[in-house]
Amino acid sequence: MLAKEHIDSGKPTTHLVINNILLNQNLSNSKEKLEELLKVKGVELDLPVGDDKTLLNQLTGNSKYKGFMGVYIFIHKATGQKYVGSSNLLRRRMEYYFKNDFPLIGKFLPLLHKDGLKAFKLIIFKLDSTKFNSKDALYLEQYYLLHKEFNLNTLRVVNAGSSKGNGVYIYDLSCSTLYYHANSQIELKRILRVHPETCKKYIDTGKPYLGKFILLSYYISTANIGKLTVDELLEIMQTNRKDAYVLATRKSVPVNLEILKGNTFVDPSLIDTTLNFNSLTSCIDYLNKLGIDIKREILLKYIKNEKEFYNFLCKYSDKFMPMPEIELMIEEYKKLKVDLDTVKINNKNKPLLVKGKNFEMEFDSILDTVKYFKGLGIDLDRKTLNIKINNGNEYKGYIFSYKYKKNI
Repeated sequence: MLAKEHIDSGKPTTHLVINNILLNQNLSNSKEKLEELLKVKGVELDLPVGDDKTLLNQLTGNSKYKGFMGVYIFIHKATGQKYVGSSNLLRRRMEYYFKNDFPLIGKFLPLLHKDGLKAFKLIIFKLDSTKFNSKDALYLEQYYLLHKEFNLNTLRVVNAGSSKGNGVYIYDLSCSTLYYHANSQIELKRILRVHPETCKKYIDTGKPYLGKFILLSYYISTANIGKLTVDELLEIMQTNRKDAYVLATRKSVPVNLEILKGNTFVDPSLIDTTLNFNSLTSCIDYLNKLGIDIKREILLKYIKNEKEFYNFLCKYSDKFMPMPEIELMIEEYKKLKVDLDTVKINNKNKPLLVKGKNFEMEFDSILDTVKYFKGLGIDLDRKTLNIKINNGNEYKGYIFSYKYKKNI
């Protein structure tokens, strides 16, 4: 990757270097703007912050809902290791770290959890909103990320919040094998049928998706590259989704039916009691006999949303609690139950893999690839790129191929 190559080179970090690394994210700045950003003085805070939060308020704002933007650096006192980040709401971000209830992922958070705030120095660079914007904060963060000492950062390239969204890495349960890297949640949905809501629920939580995979927002350098093809990985996922669907909707799912006050369908002596049924079918039969015509799909929705109906409240028995852990998998299976062999990907939007000497990079589409190489001064158009992809020949030191055809 370009960022790693630059860090290893030890060369000065200029606006041209940063612009080249962030070219794919349409984020760039002038030499003058970078110089202005580097003039912003950082203010050091003693950690943990005591009862007097005057300085903290001046740097980050009084509220996590409204405040200042900027860049922050944590320095581990014992080792000198550094972590840099940025936020358009510094107060909210700081409270996230101060509460110490974050997921133990990456390098920085586990160390912060283990050693505590007292083991770190904190420096905050508050950016004046009349001179800078949130993307300038990202730009300044990227400047620091290109320095070796910020080795507590797992990712060395910022995400500028483009339409491509955040990348997602799919690992095995031990995170020792990387099966797939999607540049965005949209790509993940398009290629592997993983819904964006699933990403929100599972990413960086350590909770196994489909019982087989861990979803992370960052790359683990020690992980091996898996040998499954995309089609094989998709087939495994769809099979597990089907199993989850069958498990959650089987007829033998035990449920409890609470009879609430005001219910006019049952004998008054049953008010405030709970009836137990060994299956959804038997519960539906009981309701039908009371004159309530209800279908399985409707009852499942009431259960899922914990919604009352006719002064009844139906819940899964404590012996069987499939929700909410597999709700998303069920929805994915139902909505995406298609003949996967007929799914076609528009050629213009196929993800590409480009390799060269000391170079390997992924792109979401042919257009992104063309734009990137034009930024490097290499004349490349769609027609030429298509020819090189199809014949596999080298072009100006690079080999181009469709990513989805390769083993991952």
